[in-house]
Amino acid sequence: MSVLVLDADPQCNASAYLLEETQLEAILRDGEHKSLDSFYEPIRKGQGYPQELPTIVTSVRFGVDLIVGDPKLSIREDLLATDWAATRNGEPRGFQTTFAIKYLLSRLNNYDLVFIDMGPSLGALNRSVLLGADSFIMPLSVDIFSLMAIDNILKSFTSWKVSLTDAIRKHAETEGENFTIKDHPVGWELEFIGYVMQQYKAKVVSGERVPVAAFERIINEQTNELRQMCEFFNCDYESAKIGEVPTLSSVVPLSQQAHAPIFDLGAKDGIVGSQYTRVSEATHFFGNIAERFLRRISK
Repeated sequence: MSVLVLDADPQCNASAYLLEETQLEAILRDGEHKSLDSFYEPIRKGQGYPQELPTIVTSVRFGVDLIVGDPKLSIREDLLATDWAATRNGEPRGFQTTFAIKYLLSRLNNYDLVFIDMGPSLGALNRSVLLGADSFIMPLSVDIFSLMAIDNILKSFTSWKVSLTDAIRKHAETEGENFTIKDHPVGWELEFIGYVMQQYKAKVVSGERVPVAAFERIINEQTNELRQMCEFFNCDYESAKIGEVPTLSSVVPLSQQAHAPIFDLGAKDGIVGSQYTRVSEATHFFGNIAERFLRRISK
């Protein structure tokens, strides 16, 4: 299976994880490197979508291709916000900017899967990413911040969907046709794959994990909001939980240092003693998450 990671987070965390420091620095300093940020430049100038794709590199340990992130991408927030207003007015230029990521993804159809890493915001850049993507997955923790985030995400999606539907109508009325990417009319096509939960503190009762009182209330509220999310996307709540990730504090730093997946770590990466057990466990639960993920997207 061929996989590409598109790092659309200006903080470039995915790029820093997937590539060695020296390789990443060389790429960012290379004047010939075609970044995701530079992809927007001809669009900004009104020249249309660029013919040349951003530079694609390979992460050897992860076995995936990567379009490296760019800190300058944060500056494109202003362009995307301004042209979102033009999109809402039904203007072709606005649609072109808003759906730039969708156009880029249409050019990457030689990959089986393209994963997009996003920053933790609901700004103009991430709106453009989500409008271009087929589906999304949410990482969650049992805390007040994740609880508030679900509510904010749902409110934003509701607003964006209404605005886009109206914008498409205006564009069709003024231009006499729909805005298309490779002959495919754009629209609200985003689907909710599900969520992955960071493991919470629990006690064992009759052999089952039960949340401690401090987390039980938040879990109940999260459940209600996730049901609303599933209702919005017309998907099944019961199958929306893709998996649960336990605390891996002893091996995560080694994974980051080696720029390798946790389940591929070995002695050469500094794994010793009981850490081998954690690596084995990671292989199991990440494998289960991957299987559930693939089942969800195949439906």
